[in-house]
Amino acid sequence: MTYSVHSMASVNSALQHMDMLQRDSVKVHTRIATGLKIGSASDGGAIWALAQGMRASNGARGEALTSMDLATGVVETALAAAEGISDLMVEMQGKLVAATDTSLDEQGWRTLMNDFVALGNQAQHLVANASFNDINLLEAGAADISVLVSENPNAQMAIAAEDLSDGGGIFDSTLPASLPQTDASGLATRPDASMVADFEASMNAVNASISRLGVSLKTLEIQRTLLVKQIDVTDAGIGSLVDADLGRESAKLKALMVREDLGLQALAIANEAPRTILRFFQ
Repeated sequence: MTYSVHSMASVNSALQHMDMLQRDSVKVHTRIATGLKIGSASDGGAIWALAQGMRASNGARGEALTSMDLATGVVETALAAAEGISDLMVEMQGKLVAATDTSLDEQGWRTLMNDFVALGNQAQHLVANASFNDINLLEAGAADISVLVSENPNAQMAIAAEDLSDGGGIFDSTLPASLPQTDASGLATRPDASMVADFEASMNAVNASISRLGVSLKTLEIQRTLLVKQIDVTDAGIGSLVDADLGRESAKLKALMVREDLGLQALAIANEAPRTILRFFQ
C-alpha cells in the first residue's frame, strides 16, 4: 500500500466515518431524550405536517369538549329544577282538586288554594335559581343555546330553552294573575273542573319539557363519549407517526457506541500507518 503524507486518504476516510457515526449518535440521543422520531420538519416534512394537522384537530376537539361540558352543566341544572317543579305540581294538583269540593266552605277552599299558591311560588323560585354559568334555560325570555360537538364549527347542537315561568307557555298556574303571589285572594270563586283540566294540561306540558331536556342531556353524553374517543384515537395516530420506539433506539445507540469504538481503533491504525515511513530515516 502506498502512503501519501500530503493526503493521508486512510486517515481522512476514518475521520469521515467517525463524523458520520457522531451525527447518527446525536440523532439517536435526541430521539431518546424527546421520545420523538419526528420532532421537527427536518426529520420528515410530510409526516411532521400531517401530525401538526392532527394536533390542530385535537386542539379544536378539546375546545368542543369544554363547550359540551359547560352545556351539560346548564342542562343538568335546568333538568333538576324542572323535575322539582313537576313534583310541586303534583302536590298543587291535589290541593286544587280538593278545593273543588262543594262541601267545603269558603274559608276551607281558600286555605287549600293558599297552599296551592305557596307551592306555585316555590316552583317559580326553582325557575329563578336554575342558572349555571349565568345561563338559565327555564327563565322567561331564555334563549336557546348552541353547543360545539366536533372540531367543525358548523357542527353545533341546538338545545331549546324551556320557559317555565308562570304563563310562559308551558307552566300555567291557571290563576287570574301570574305567580309569585302572596295568597289566593285574587280568586273570586271556587276552583272548578275546568281549572283542574287546564292545570293538568300544564302538568303534561311541563313533563314534556322535562323529557326534551332529558333527551338533550343524553345526546350531549353520547356526543361527548364520541368526541373523547376521537381525541384518544387521534392521539394514538399522532404517536404512531412521530413517537420513537425507545427499545429500538436504545439498541441503535449501543450499536453506534460499538462502531464508534471500532472507528477510533481504525483511526488510530490509519494514523499509525504513515509513521512507518519515518522509520526508514532512522
